Amino acid sequence: MTRDQKTYRLAYWIASFIIAVTLLSGYHKILYPADFALSVYRFHLLPDMLVNSSALYFLWLEVVCGLCLLFFPRFRVAALWIALVLLVIFTGAIGINLIRGTAFSCGCFSNSPAARPMDWLSVARNGALMALVGLALCGFKHSR
Repeated sequence: MTRDQKTYRLAYWIASFIIAVTLLSGYHKILYPADFALSVYRFHLLPDMLVNSSALYFLWLEVVCGLCLLFFPRFRVAALWIALVLLVIFTGAIGINLIRGTAFSCGCFSNSPAARPMDWLSVARNGALMALVGLALCGFKHSR
C-alpha cells in the first residue's frame, strides 16, 4: 500500500467519524426543530427575527454535509470545509456564552432539561472535532 493510499484511508476513516457526528447531531435537531430554535435563541447572538430561520438553515446544512460526506465523494472536501466553518461558528457561540457566564444545553445532541449544560469541555470537544476535520482535509488533499 502506497503512502497516498494510507493517507486517503486515514482521511476516509476520520471523515466517517465526522459523518457519524454530524448525522447524529442533525437527526436530533430535525426531530425537534422548535427545541433547537430555542437553543439558538438562548445564545442571544442573533436578532429575534433571525432565530427560527437560522436554526432551520443550520440544522439542514449540518445534515446535508453529513450526507455529502457519506454519499457523494466528489463533494467531500467542500462538505468538510462547511463542517469546519459550522464548528468554528458553534464553538465561538459556546465560548461567548461561557464568558458571559450563561450555562445551558448548547443543543448539539439534546435539548432536554436534563441535558448537560455547555462548559469548556464542549469547547475542547469542538476543538478536537475541528482538528479531525483539518486532518481529513489534509488527507484528501494530499492523496489526489
